[in-house]
Amino acid sequence: MNNKKNKLLIYGATGYTGKIIAARAKELNINFEIAGRETNKTRKLAEELAVGYHIFEVDTEDAWKKTLQDKTVLINAAGPFQFTASQAMKACLKAGVHYLDISAELDTYRMAQSLDSEARKAGIQLISGAGLFVSYDALVIHLSKLVSEPEYLKVGFRHYGGFSKGSVLSSKNIADLGILVRKNGAIVNNPEPKSKIFSFGKEEVECMPTPLGGIILSYKSTGIPNIEEFFSLKLPATELPDLTSKNLPDGPTSEERAAGRNGISAELTGKDGKVVKAYVDAPSGYDLTPLSVLAVASRILNNDFKVGYQSPGSAYGEDILKDIPDTYLVDTK
Repeated sequence: MNNKKNKLLIYGATGYTGKIIAARAKELNINFEIAGRETNKTRKLAEELAVGYHIFEVDTEDAWKKTLQDKTVLINAAGPFQFTASQAMKACLKAGVHYLDISAELDTYRMAQSLDSEARKAGIQLISGAGLFVSYDALVIHLSKLVSEPEYLKVGFRHYGGFSKGSVLSSKNIADLGILVRKNGAIVNNPEPKSKIFSFGKEEVECMPTPLGGIILSYKSTGIPNIEEFFSLKLPATELPDLTSKNLPDGPTSEERAAGRNGISAELTGKDGKVVKAYVDAPSGYDLTPLSVLAVASRILNNDFKVGYQSPGSAYGEDILKDIPDTYLVDTK
């Protein structure tokens, strides 16, 4: 790699989550610049943050080449990622720049996986799903160490705070895939999906079958052959907006985000029948994502990375949880 400066680029920085990521990067005193597609919004945010900026469409190869030439790592925050991830990943491969995104889209994870050999040749680390799944993956790795032969994983995700406009748009890509699970090492459709009760400390919550990403990311991290995922939404004290409306709010306010917390609960069964359980108590989703992706980016900026396609867990194990503020792993019975 030939990076003269230890610098981060945030693409899609003017989006709802991108702004929070950029604000967190400023708080951490990271050397970074921002980029986006909208001239006025990008320039205004750059002025507010006192950082350099770049304006270009995601398909502009020459702009990527120029912008990435002095960068170490890219955070792609421009969703839906089916429209941006391929271009950004390929630009990073050509530039020798580490790639991170905050996607929850399974096809983006598959794309990253397919570029493993190219990433190794380029000497870069390629992680799609370096947001919420950082703590998710750390939890799974923690449990996998507690049984001799991990066989069956079930994970429930309790999301607090509603959705950003970008997440609503991305969610259709997830829903269209159906209820996918990992069964005997292969990804298949679940013909008889059923809800499941998960414990989040003092609270028991019914979660519905939903493919979340662990069937790819946590499988990469642990090789657990059977994985099912579940989801439950807790809303703030406001009504859920009409998800079909063209006038969706950007996302929950900072006050709404602060009013509740995310939870990730998992149970793992070993081949001998031993069952272990734990959960992660974390800030609400749109606070957790910036904390998580910048924890990973900071590791890379400090020369801590593994080349090739990685999941958060395969790159950093459960130890990365120590880098995410106000996030706690609790073992349960």
